[in-house]
Amino acid sequence: MHLEGPFLARARAGAHRPAHLRLPSIEWIGRLLDEFQGLIRLVTLAPEMDGALEVIDHLIKRGVVAAVGHTEATYDQAMAAFTHGARLATHLFNAMGPYHHREPGVVGAALDHPDVTCSLIADLVHVHPAVLRQVAAVKTARRVVLITDALAAAGVRVASSTLGDQTVTVSGGAPRLPDGTLAGSLLSMDHAVRNMAGVGTPPADALCMATATPARLLGIDDAGLVPGGRADLVVLDRAMRVVCTIVSGEIAHRQE
Repeated sequence: MHLEGPFLARARAGAHRPAHLRLPSIEWIGRLLDEFQGLIRLVTLAPEMDGALEVIDHLIKRGVVAAVGHTEATYDQAMAAFTHGARLATHLFNAMGPYHHREPGVVGAALDHPDVTCSLIADLVHVHPAVLRQVAAVKTARRVVLITDALAAAGVRVASSTLGDQTVTVSGGAPRLPDGTLAGSLLSMDHAVRNMAGVGTPPADALCMATATPARLLGIDDAGLVPGGRADLVVLDRAMRVVCTIVSGEIAHRQE
C-alpha cells in the first residue's frame, strides 16, 4: 500500500480533502504501521513540514520507503529529506512547486540527487511529452517509475465519477474537480508504457520503468523472469498491446 498523506502541504493538496491533512507525527504513523504490519510499503509526505524529517527517519527504520510529494518544499528542504533517506519524488511536477532557475525546488532536487527515483503520470495530460523525455534522459530507466494515479473511472466510458465523497468530471482526457483541479487520471499501466515509448524512450526502458525499477525501489526481490519468481506476467505484442495476463503461472485473462 502507498499511503499518500496525510502529511501533505495544504497549498499543494490537489484533490485531497484539506480537513484530513495533519502535521507529521511519529506516534500517528507508528500506530498505523503497527496495526497494518507489512502492508504499508510507501509513504508520501511534504518534507518542509515540522516533524517531517523525523518521520522520514522513523519510516526508514521500519523498512518503509519515504517519498516526497504534495509539497511546497524548496530545493534545500527537499535535499534535506533525500539526505535523511527519502528515495522517491511522487508524481514529479504535479502537486509541487514549479522548477525555476533560481529556486529549482523539489523537481530540481529530485533530478539532481543520484539516488532519488521520480514517478511520472505519463498520460500526456499531467506532464508534457517533452518533459517526460527530458526526465527519462536525466534519470534513466533505473530512476523513473511509471504510475497511473488512476481513479475508478479508468477504462470506463463515463462523463463523471467519484473520488471518495467528491464528484469528478472527465474533461480534456483526465478527471477534474469542479474548480478544474486534476483529480488523478484515466491511465492504465500498459498505456503509460506505450506513451513513454511514443515520446522516444526505448521500449525496453519504458517496460523497465513499469516493472524492474518500482520493484527494486520497494525491495521486491522475486520480481522478473527468474526461476522461483512470482510468475505474475503481462504479455504484450509488438505494438505493446496486452495479449494476456498471467497470475501465479496461470492465464487469468486473454484479449480477444
